[in-house]
Amino acid sequence: MRGWREARVVAAVPLIACALAGCGGSSEPPQPAPGKTLVGETETGMRLKVETFFAPSKDPRLKQIDDWRAAGRYPAVDFHRVTADNSDGQIADGGRTVSFARNPEAIATGQAVQARFTCEALEFEWLPQQPAETERWTQVKNEICADGPPKAEAIGPGEQLVYYLVTDRTFGERGIRNMRVFGPRSAELKEQT
Repeated sequence: MRGWREARVVAAVPLIACALAGCGGSSEPPQPAPGKTLVGETETGMRLKVETFFAPSKDPRLKQIDDWRAAGRYPAVDFHRVTADNSDGQIADGGRTVSFARNPEAIATGQAVQARFTCEALEFEWLPQQPAETERWTQVKNEICADGPPKAEAIGPGEQLVYYLVTDRTFGERGIRNMRVFGPRSAELKEQT
């Protein structure tokens, strides 16, 4: 009887090792769905182009922010790049955020995921942890966030501005890649054609 148990253990060890190592499947982690390029406009007529789940490596300014976040060992986040185009506008407008939700009703009931400005995350969340880091943090903040998150009337008539939004990757944001994206006035942004 003892020999039979030992034989089962010996036979089970390679199976367990294979399961833990992921035998039979790809060794590469599954790639998330790519982001989308969406368009919409504000109530003043300023056009918005939102590139969701934007890779920081594709934009040197955003890479600076993400490098600072990573160096401080702050949790990974998703970035979204916004181009606010007020070229045809008659009045100044400001930076806008977006919401990720399954439907418009989810926004009204507080079930949406709100994106926030990266400059606010940099200023209030991703702070220097050592006094020696303060100078670098100030440099990144001043270079990238000189116009605020952008400020209320930072985008004047005839101007355009690129800024960045961020969403967390926590339990509350699960499924965000499959949600619809809503802009000002809870209007759904449409895919760019």
